[in-house]
Amino acid sequence: MSIFISWLVLIISVACAIGIMRIINSVKKIERFSLMNNDTNKTSN
Repeated sequence: MSIFISWLVLIISVACAIGIMRIINSVKKIERFSLMNNDTNKTSN
């Protein structure tokens, strides 16, 4: 039973790490898009 619980904790921790990495990557992409839009607006103005 303890082995099953340890495996469950390991799987949950890996899933959380993958989710956090995906969130960080999406935030970086959004920041890049906003920076690109700001640059284009500055050049157009």
